[in-house]
Amino acid sequence: MRRLSSESAVLTDEYAIRIGRWSQYQGSDALPFEAMWCVVPPGGTSALDCHPEVELAVVVGGKAAFAVEGGDPEPTPVGTAVLLDPEERHVIHNLSDTEPVTLLSIYWLPESAPAGTAGDAEVTRGGR
Repeated sequence: MRRLSSESAVLTDEYAIRIGRWSQYQGSDALPFEAMWCVVPPGGTSALDCHPEVELAVVVGGKAAFAVEGGDPEPTPVGTAVLLDPEERHVIHNLSDTEPVTLLSIYWLPESAPAGTAGDAEVTRGGR
C-alpha cells in the first residue's frame, strides 16, 4: 500500500491555483490515468480550463463550487465528485475566505480508457 497525500505533495503554480501532479510519485506511470492535487486558495478561483481529457474531480477539502462555461457556480461539498466531459470549459471557485479547497483530479483521454473501465490503456502524458 502506498499513501499519496495532498499535504506532502510538491505543488506548483498553474491555472491560477496550486497543482501537485502525481508524476512526482514513484510508480505513477503504471497507472491507467493521470492525476493531480488541486489546491484553490481562500477566496480564489482557478483560471478557465479546457482540455481533451475526461476529468473526474473529487472535492476532498474546503467549500468548492464548480461552474461550466455559461453556467452559474454550483456548490460542490466535500465528498462530491464532478465528471467533466472533454473540452468542457470549467472554473473552480473557493467559497471560503479562510480555508483552501483541495481536489483530487483524475483524468484520461477518452479513447485511452473506454467508459466504465480502467483498462491497460496507454495514456498520453502532458495533455494537461
